[in-house]
Amino acid sequence: MEFHAWAPSMIQQNCDSTWYTVNRLGQSAYNPKTRAYVEYYATLDPHNPEVIQFMIDKYSALADIPEVDYVQFDYIRYADAILSEGLWEKYDGQIHHEWRDADGHVHEYPVADYCYCDDCCADFLEKTGIDIKAKIAEGVDPSTIKEWAQFRCDNVTNLVNKVVEAIHAKGKKVSADVFPGPKSHAVKMVRQEWNKWNVDMFLPMNYNDFYLKPASWLYEITKEEVESTDKPILSGLFICKEWKRKMELDDPEDSGLIPSEIGEAISGAMKAGAA
Repeated sequence: MEFHAWAPSMIQQNCDSTWYTVNRLGQSAYNPKTRAYVEYYATLDPHNPEVIQFMIDKYSALADIPEVDYVQFDYIRYADAILSEGLWEKYDGQIHHEWRDADGHVHEYPVADYCYCDDCCADFLEKTGIDIKAKIAEGVDPSTIKEWAQFRCDNVTNLVNKVVEAIHAKGKKVSADVFPGPKSHAVKMVRQEWNKWNVDMFLPMNYNDFYLKPASWLYEITKEEVESTDKPILSGLFICKEWKRKMELDDPEDSGLIPSEIGEAISGAMKAGAA
């Protein structure tokens, strides 16, 4: 057996107020009243050097535990700039934004679109020559600026690889819970370009009901994931606890695979190359 020491990453309470992400509306995730979706979404800024060092220290302490084989990342991302379709109705009262144009372009929720702190914007301007706040003032939708999306992906990748380097130096390995994809979902939704991460094992959260997909989707999405990296892919399934009452449950986060679907989900993932 392997011992994976699970710990949330960018969701942290009670840190320095300057460590938190700032959304497109200028609201800091330090303030519980302006956090996206749920109160515990207190997301740190992966671009902040102090946050990077905090993460190195936090996970190095786990790696120092002799029995730990893998340190396991979770929530190592930005908040959901785009929410999975299965959750749209649940959070409809909190999100006031049209997310899809007639031409199919998916917009990002301003309240959940991070990070627009002064340091991030200044560094992006220096690297690309693009003043992102000026673009917004001109009426440009920042979700159409590819360099801005890549900048946030690179911030997460840089954080991850620095923490991984510290853990590997201690002779331990790293696993990571990630969004599906990466190209189809993770990159666009939470800036996880995880095929560029130096971790040793990926556990994508392939929760088909969250994406309004059938159990057969597990083959399709796992195939994309396996082809994106040479690291082991363990396809994460979301299973309905109260499956006999599934049709009566209002909260989509109570959904998931029922017994008659689990075989298809598992065999699909395995046929696609899951480890």
